[in-house]
Amino acid sequence: MTSDLSRPTGSQAVSRALTLLKLVGMNHDSGIVLRTIVDVSGLDRTTAYRLLSCLVESGMLERDQKKRYRLGLEAMQLGLRSMSRVPILERCRPLMIRLARRTEDTVYIVVRNGDYAHCIHYEEGSFPIKALVLQIDGLRLLGVGSAGTALLSTLSDAEIRDFHRRQHKELPAQRAKLPSLLDELRTIRKRGYATTENLVAEGVSGVGVPFEITPGSYAAISIGAIRSRMAPERSHWIAKVMREEISATGWTLHPAHTE
Repeated sequence: MTSDLSRPTGSQAVSRALTLLKLVGMNHDSGIVLRTIVDVSGLDRTTAYRLLSCLVESGMLERDQKKRYRLGLEAMQLGLRSMSRVPILERCRPLMIRLARRTEDTVYIVVRNGDYAHCIHYEEGSFPIKALVLQIDGLRLLGVGSAGTALLSTLSDAEIRDFHRRQHKELPAQRAKLPSLLDELRTIRKRGYATTENLVAEGVSGVGVPFEITPGSYAAISIGAIRSRMAPERSHWIAKVMREEISATGWTLHPAHTE
């Protein structure tokens, strides 16, 4: 007897759910609507919707106001649990240690995960007052901290407009308006680093530098400190030191984007 394709059970349901999860993951940046998912997967609409709803409920997917599906926070966390052992960290940790020694402040490394910056490691400096604003495996929206803002600057203006449409309500007031956000990110591209002040925590400032880890894929290193240690002159010096250390390690500093 032929099984009821509209109600998959057991391993068939798991296989189909994983297929949908992969399909959404491949279209994470722009999102994907149910009709396209049905067309590409070959599943009937009822089955696809039921499986997608289960994935949304579990946190593996999210569905926005325009009914587009993207990876959820649980999928992001799961996918990056192994980041503490990837080559990028092995290669970056020595330079992070050097930066922590030279600046005496806390150094973070983050990678982009969809609309978020994911912290994979940090090194504490010797200065007695720490600015521990990120935890390992923590996710923070791009455009909030200095590292996440540096990563946001690596996107094209068109990609930034799409990001802003999705997330403008969650951005800090200073970066909630698209024209001012675009202007700031273009400035960051030209000078090669991002700065933040009081965006993550009151009295805390940061400097973030983006760099290319594989063609078209970026990470960022940032240094956070109490505001009194981040006067413009010192912030500029820290950015210079960071760029020198990143270049010396063999990474490619982020080039300017063009439309």
